[in-house]
Amino acid sequence: MKKMGGNLLPVGSLPFDLGCIPYFIRTRIGIFAYLVMLSMMVVGFASPVQATAQSRRIVVDSNSGFALYGYDPVAYFTDHAAIRGEREYEHVWQGVSWLFSSRANREVFVANPEVYAPMFGGHGALAMARGYISDSNPNVWAIYRSRLFLFYSYTARAAWAEAVDLHVERAIKNWKTLEANQPR
Repeated sequence: MKKMGGNLLPVGSLPFDLGCIPYFIRTRIGIFAYLVMLSMMVVGFASPVQATAQSRRIVVDSNSGFALYGYDPVAYFTDHAAIRGEREYEHVWQGVSWLFSSRANREVFVANPEVYAPMFGGHGALAMARGYISDSNPNVWAIYRSRLFLFYSYTARAAWAEAVDLHVERAIKNWKTLEANQPR
């Protein structure tokens, strides 16, 4: 086993190559500091606001607190696009602020919010069909049977599309159980 100078670890003492890791991290102290910092980022410094994004009945942006990450739910139906809402067209429904891109869209939502709000509170539709809660991406969506479904990824949406009716049926059944465990 070849030793490197100073405070470095002996070459071959780890089961992986350290060549791509910066020099200060390759030292014994550096590796320890890096692991401590990594564990704090993963466990210790997880913001409670970020943790609540998917622990609510309606998914909210962990930074702004807006439903649907600040996107206009009506625009998916009228413009067939994910369009960011404006603060001047804000409406509070079910204790969460929703943004709209126009006054007309806000008024349409106020008149019938259950039609325009995403299914499953905006949680990922495929995950819901599989029996668990996940966040979603407001740019990955589908309208099926006049309802808005959101997905975590394009891959999830493609998998959902393979058996839409089956996934919707399972998701609705699972949401009844999972929703009961979610705070408002």
